[in-house]
Amino acid sequence: MVNKKFINGVIVKGFGEGTYFMSMHHYQKEIKNKLGFIAYPGTLNLKVGKKQTDLLKNITPIKINGFKSINKTFGGASCYKAKIKNIDGSIIIPDLTKHKDIIEFIAPIHLKSELKLKDGDKIKIELLWQK
Repeated sequence: MVNKKFINGVIVKGFGEGTYFMSMHHYQKEIKNKLGFIAYPGTLNLKVGKKQTDLLKNITPIKINGFKSINKTFGGASCYKAKIKNIDGSIIIPDLTKHKDIIEFIAPIHLKSELKLKDGDKIKIELLWQK
């Protein structure tokens, strides 16, 4: 049985770090293997309320593993399959993040271009999970 829950948010400008991390081979491979798509190198950032993020607490996340390079450790992330309009993707919450009340969404395409979105637009994310 598939349940329907939604997170509502407002598109905001991020720190620009999503592009860097989503371009890394390790994360691309993990996302492809665990979520089933190659993520566009960037994230869509949404400002949400605490009650919105609480919806994720009862869903078991799909874990993206971190890794170590020669002199740096990169953290993992928790992912929750979801979609925006008709585009499947995932909420991704890095284990290490500077964001407060912001969730990031990844998809196989550049969402702002494809859906003609801009900062300040309200958006609804449909959470997808099996019970």
